[in-house]
Amino acid sequence: MIYQYNISKPEAVTDETPILITLHGMGTDDHDLAGIVSESPAQFVQINIRGDLRFSSGYTYYLPDFSGQSEQEVITKVLRKIKDSLSDIYEKENLSAKQPVFFLGFSQGAILSLSYSLFYPDCVTGAVILSGRLPEFFKQSDGVRAGKTSFFVAHGQYDPLFSIEIARDTRRYLKQHRFNLSYHEYPSAHGVIPQEVADIRTFLHRLNDRF
Repeated sequence: MIYQYNISKPEAVTDETPILITLHGMGTDDHDLAGIVSESPAQFVQINIRGDLRFSSGYTYYLPDFSGQSEQEVITKVLRKIKDSLSDIYEKENLSAKQPVFFLGFSQGAILSLSYSLFYPDCVTGAVILSGRLPEFFKQSDGVRAGKTSFFVAHGQYDPLFSIEIARDTRRYLKQHRFNLSYHEYPSAHGVIPQEVADIRTFLHRLNDRF
């Protein structure tokens, strides 16, 4: 197993039971986002994946140093590791590749959730992108195509790490490529506020109700 993880499941799991995969930000761990949909955990199989590199008081999936390798090389390597890990987790936990898959990521986890959804557009039903950014190499690629993924993109208007213009640029990109998009700005910094959590839950449950 490449990544450590924790998981919660409904009592009964079928091919229609959605899977929610969370990817945390740098310096935290697999418990950081676990409670965002906790008011109704029985509706999802929730897999919280921990980064495999130690960073600060927690973990990270990669170090954002692109001097030795390009951003594209670093990120696509991690995406493949996530995909391989999910295959192992599905087998171990008796899950099916037919189940709808949702991603929820914050900061670095948002970068990876967005990238995974664009890299594997037919594998992701919905993705929640919180306080992240779109990697530059996607903007330079002609290979991105609209898949079935619906996106919820949320960002703090006062985010000191990734400016609000970065989020608006992501919005323009997703609209340009004709993805279904729910875009939100909040009066916050680099974090998640209660109204944002409520909007995320509404998005996930409404999208899930379509399947």
